[in-house]
This record gives sequence, C-alpha cells and structure tokens, in this order.
Amino acid sequence: MNDQTTIVGDLVEVLKKSKWLLVPFMLIGGFAAYYLSANFIEPTYEASTQVLLVTKQEDDRVDSSEVLSSLSLVNTYRVIMKSPAILSEVRERVPNAPDPIADAITVESEEDSQVINVVVTHTDAAGAAETANVISEVFAAEIPDLMNIDNVRILSPAEVPTDPVSPNLLMNTAIGIFVGLFFGAFIGLMRYLFDKRIQTEQEAERLLDLPVIGSVPVIERRDMKVKKPKLPNVKGDIPHVPSKKERQSS
Repeated sequence: MNDQTTIVGDLVEVLKKSKWLLVPFMLIGGFAAYYLSANFIEPTYEASTQVLLVTKQEDDRVDSSEVLSSLSLVNTYRVIMKSPAILSEVRERVPNAPDPIADAITVESEEDSQVINVVVTHTDAAGAAETANVISEVFAAEIPDLMNIDNVRILSPAEVPTDPVSPNLLMNTAIGIFVGLFFGAFIGLMRYLFDKRIQTEQEAERLLDLPVIGSVPVIERRDMKVKKPKLPNVKGDIPHVPSKKERQSS
C-alpha cells in the first residue's frame, strides 16, 4: 500500500513539474482541433420527415385488429423505404441527393408506434430536406401497388436544417485539449523516467535507505553577486568655506 501511495505521489509531482509542458500542449491541441474542424471538415446536416400508418375506423371507432396489423407492418415498411424500388426513383427526382442514398438514410420508429421517422444526412442542407420529402412521397405512392394497402400518410414534411449536426466544434476542441494533455503528460513522464538524478531528500532516503543528515542549499548565481552598499544621502548644515576674494576683502 505504501509503495502504491509513493508511486501516485511521484506521478503527481511529475505532473506538477511538467506543467510548463502540459499547458502549451493543451493549447496547441485545442487550437489545432478547432481549426481543423472549422476549416477542413465539411459540415453535415440532418433533415427528417414522418410517415403515419393510418388504421381504418368503423362507426368512429378504431379497430384494434387494424392497429395490430399496422404495427406488424412497420418493420416491413422500413425495409421497403431503403429498397431500390423506392430509392431509384428518388435518385431520378433529386439530382443532388447523397450518394449512395441508402447509406445516408436512417429509418426508425418508436416502440408500439405507427409513426416512421425518415432521417437523411447530407452535406447539402437543401438536398437533405428534399431527399427526405421525396422518399416519403414516393413511398406513399408506391405502397398501394406493392402491398395492396393504402394506409400511409405523410405526417410532417422535412424542413431545411439551418445548423449542422457535425462537426461538433466544442466536442472536437475538448478532445484536442485532452489529447494535448495526454502527450504533455507522456513527455513529462518520459523525462522523469530517463532522468537518473536524485531530485529530493525523500527520494535519496528511499533509494539509499539511509537518513539524510544534511543538505547543501542551492545558491543562484544572482545571489552570489556582491551588492555595493549605498551611501547614505545625509542632508545637514555644511560649513561655509570662504573663498580667496572673500578673505582679501575681510
């Protein structure tokens, strides 16, 4: 336990002594991550639309069997949305759609929900919104022929996003600062491991297993300079010495 405590204490001391390395590395890492994220990583936008599976109503009542049937079709509809039968027509109608479209689409639904969310990720904000809307339109138009069921309605169309979802400048900057901290600490630790000099009295006692009975203080060169004493500025009455002319006149 004592050895572990000693090791932890040594590491803390190494970090304290290496703060002149840690701070510059952290600043360089954070600035580099922010600069690269802001200037070299293309921003990505997300646009989403919602499709609703409509159940038939009889006498203003919802048939529970129809609800269960719609829920069972959710997974099937999710697969159909990403099928070539739908995406090929989307490609023809949207020239600036992401390529490949299937990799840019995420189709998801909440558990026990008849709402399907279609999310499109693209570097072009307008292209992402247009692609999401066309996918829902083509899907709603093709389902009656594919499944012989007309129970799909567009719940909410996609809007053009204004803010990118990536890169996250704040997160990337924080990661850069952490990476800089890691490299600064690593270099400081390497300097400590390869430095064979005894730094403190406690380290000498631990390595030699002998008590320290005396130590020579470190004297800086500036402390060895002899300082000239300043002459006191004595202000008082100084006796008047008559000049030769004054003596002759007297």
